[in-house]
Amino acid sequence: MGEEATQAALQPPRQGERVLFYGIGNPGRQDDALGVCFIEELQKSATASKAEFDSNYQLNVEDALLISEYDVVVFVDASVEKGLQGPCKISRVEPLDEVSFSSHEMSVGGVLGLCHQLYGRKPRTFLIAIPGFEWGLCEGLSEGARRNLAQALEQVSKWLGVL
Repeated sequence: MGEEATQAALQPPRQGERVLFYGIGNPGRQDDALGVCFIEELQKSATASKAEFDSNYQLNVEDALLISEYDVVVFVDASVEKGLQGPCKISRVEPLDEVSFSSHEMSVGGVLGLCHQLYGRKPRTFLIAIPGFEWGLCEGLSEGARRNLAQALEQVSKWLGVL
């Protein structure tokens, strides 16, 4: 994804909007850690930013309350989708009216739907999906995932510079 497409997809926040970057992933499952690693690296380079950062292994029902406090929420997760072009895919997320009985099944749209249902809030929400390659039970990103992570960070850091 080119820089223009990234910036258009993310629609920079307006003055005074609260922004949350939220990474999803398990650092003990190789490239599944991409979302968490993204947040860690972005937080290091964004010290002057007004954005806030959080991460967790998976999405939970409680995340609906968390995101209700923000105007813009950017989730970041590893992707197993084949054929993604570029180091990441950025998409706008709409609320879904779904209820899951297992936190392993919570989707970003589902959390946003709960946020809207329970708290009457619907922050502009995006998902950055970064392609991963290895999913074994060990720590550390694969070479391809590290490359995608670096390029995705570069693209999003430019956007973050407006905060």
